[in-house]
Amino acid sequence: MRFLYLLSFMGCVCLELYGGSAVSAGGIGNRYFLEKQRFLLEILHHVHEPLLNDQWRSLGERLVSDKTQYVVYNDQMADFYEAFSRGRLVPREVYYNALYPEHYRQSLGLYYFFYHTRDWITLWQNICWARVHVNPGLFLQALTQVLLKREDYQALVMPKIYELWPESYHQAVTVRSAQNFNFANWIRQQNTFTSQLQQEVQQILPQELQPIHLEGNLRSSTKWFEAMADVRILRLTEHQRGQNSIQHLTEDIGWQSYWYYINMGIAQTENGSLELQEWWYSQLGQLLARYKLERYGQQLPYKHFTLLDAANMGTPHLLTWLNQRFRLVTPTTTKKVTEALEALETNVAEAISTRRYILSNGSSIDLEAGDNWRIGLSQLFPFDLTKLQMESASEPQLLLDLCTSVRSPDFYYYAERVLRSYRWYRQALQHNIKGSVGPTDLRIEAMDISPLITYDEPVDVDLSNLLHARHFHFDGHFMWPFTLQQRQYRLQQEPFSFSLQISSNKTQSIIIRLFLTTAENGGSVNREPFYQLDSFLTVLYEGVNRITRDSRDISGLIGDHISLTELHQYVRLAEQEEFDFPLNISTPNCGFPRRLILPRGGRRNPLQMRLLVVATVYDFKARQANELNCDFSKGVSRWDELPLGYPFERYLEEEDEAERLVGDHTFWQPVEINHVDRFPRL
Repeated sequence: MRFLYLLSFMGCVCLELYGGSAVSAGGIGNRYFLEKQRFLLEILHHVHEPLLNDQWRSLGERLVSDKTQYVVYNDQMADFYEAFSRGRLVPREVYYNALYPEHYRQSLGLYYFFYHTRDWITLWQNICWARVHVNPGLFLQALTQVLLKREDYQALVMPKIYELWPESYHQAVTVRSAQNFNFANWIRQQNTFTSQLQQEVQQILPQELQPIHLEGNLRSSTKWFEAMADVRILRLTEHQRGQNSIQHLTEDIGWQSYWYYINMGIAQTENGSLELQEWWYSQLGQLLARYKLERYGQQLPYKHFTLLDAANMGTPHLLTWLNQRFRLVTPTTTKKVTEALEALETNVAEAISTRRYILSNGSSIDLEAGDNWRIGLSQLFPFDLTKLQMESASEPQLLLDLCTSVRSPDFYYYAERVLRSYRWYRQALQHNIKGSVGPTDLRIEAMDISPLITYDEPVDVDLSNLLHARHFHFDGHFMWPFTLQQRQYRLQQEPFSFSLQISSNKTQSIIIRLFLTTAENGGSVNREPFYQLDSFLTVLYEGVNRITRDSRDISGLIGDHISLTELHQYVRLAEQEEFDFPLNISTPNCGFPRRLILPRGGRRNPLQMRLLVVATVYDFKARQANELNCDFSKGVSRWDELPLGYPFERYLEEEDEAERLVGDHTFWQPVEINHVDRFPRL
């Protein structure tokens, strides 16, 4: 996660247009791009409600069935069209979940009806048809996929999932307050100071919107005030969150959406390679380690989880778009997941003991011969939606929804068990990495680090898609007269920097990996979480070297993005030729929130932790890919050929610890994290 490259949408990203005209010039969207971007925002506006735009409704009367309009017409498309013809599509009112086999198959068919279109006109009509006739969740899944996967449409900005589908990311009381809001009544009651509605919803000035600093400084320019001039900004006060001390992490919309997007990016990726499997498991390990560090900081049990721990976390107060209440997990689901895990653990134990594995075609392979251990790894450990499916459930469950799974405490219990088997398999069967991994003729002598400080930061989250669509249509025209934001408080951190003093007897290139872990000094390192904060390439020269690094330079991290309402207003302003719309106006979807890399510090007593620095040889095999934008078609970025997560991709025995974690190429540094109160609650 830490060594991903931040790539921009700027440059020569091209979209397909009417008549083949170019969309972008110098990274600025032209009128053809803006037409598509406005259409996308309007078609996704209140995606859970019936479409009110007559223009798009009339265009979506028919799905394009002419096979010549598609580059490929495959079996999935034929199956989808047959299901539609026979009236067997997932009903609009049914709760959609990509982990249910029938739901996934239909979303795959619709995805190909989007992906394989020869031109924009066909795609345009198919999108309109699906918006009118298809289950909203299924439609959103397929459209998200095609905008992530087709290079000619990747410049289009897809609003964030927690703004399109807020019901799954906010408490039920927040959802109902927004859904019950009536703008006309609010206007009439403005002078009624005792009105409960007035107390709950207040109009604020544009400059009061938080955070002020977005990626690209989009809230600090005069153009932003021009764009928002005709929009009333209303703020819904924050409702009290649960008392669980870990919820500031698990309820963070950035934390939740990160897992959603990396799974969306990997799904339907043609290059479903072992490298993607390794990357997926490294991200799962990162999430588990980060979660454990937060529990450690909150003085909660963190070394080993049980289902009893999960059961004591309380009942979630979340709704789906159908206003059904999420459950943590049903007994049936617990039984099925447990049985699947037990089967995995049995198969892994047998593979390790016998050194053989029976493939899906019935043939047996020797796992110690050549790279056969990799074949066993690929078949034993699933990582994409085609293999992570469950029977349909009668009601929504946090664990079984990609939007909410990391909010479920069961997720971390199951993740720990899966990763335990994954690492034991690699420890037993992967050829050990020896030789030139640890650089010679150097010594990490000292480390200095600036204060590590966390705080609770106020932020306004766009809930506009929770309001009824009728508020936004006047005389057949789509308008955006106001936006509803909710004030929340989230974990944030001060930027920090560190410097390393390294002596070297020669000029050499090395990779520095930086891990955050607990302050525990005894026992096995396998029981402690190691969260990779950073990795970077640096050059050492003969003599003493001072290497300085700023937290804002860590790759793979993102800041705050432009909201759904602001995005629409900027498009409107650009169509009036009063704003040059940049093609990198939003943050990448598969980036991890920069503000969440440190656990909450201590208020009175600092949180004691340790940093581990590991230096490895640079082998000149670095590769830059585009996974930050959820594009896995060309693999993932990496510095070298070491396993992702090295040196913790496997369980370490004593000799492994001595080789990987002890020596002049490693350094342990105690650190303290403090939490300060900077912003009074409203």
